[in-house]
Amino acid sequence: MKTYVTDFLDSVGVPYKVKLHERPVFTSEDAARERGVRLSQIVKTMFLVGKEDTIVVAVVPGHKKLDLKKLKKLSGHKSLQFMDKEGIEKKMGLVVGAMAPVGPIVEGFPVFVDRSVFDQEVVDISSGDPKAGLELSRDDLRKLLKHATVAEIAKEG
Repeated sequence: MKTYVTDFLDSVGVPYKVKLHERPVFTSEDAARERGVRLSQIVKTMFLVGKEDTIVVAVVPGHKKLDLKKLKKLSGHKSLQFMDKEGIEKKMGLVVGAMAPVGPIVEGFPVFVDRSVFDQEVVDISSGDPKAGLELSRDDLRKLLKHATVAEIAKEG
């Protein structure tokens, strides 16, 4: 399977394992079930919009929820809301529920990562296609997110 995410990982030499799903998935819970991993290994990527269409990317583990108050404070945005499905699909060219935290799609946007994303030795990110996920090491993910702000932006879900 080739996607913008696998093309990016190939281009930077990061090893990964493709995990095909029996059916398309759009939630962290379904992704964990299909891939046979703990929910805490799933990495969720969210796009949020502030005033003047400013985009912010948030990355949290599958078993937690984004703490919007913390993200607003950390990002300096008083007003942030989740980008709607139309915005994600039409503006960003992405599939809701199949967004990865790496690659050209997040370049140019501020990215905020909850530090607990790196608690698991092996993590699963979206492949960019709801029919598969990608497994990689947390160390490789950390290197790929080296320009991101790592902080506590999640709460128990």
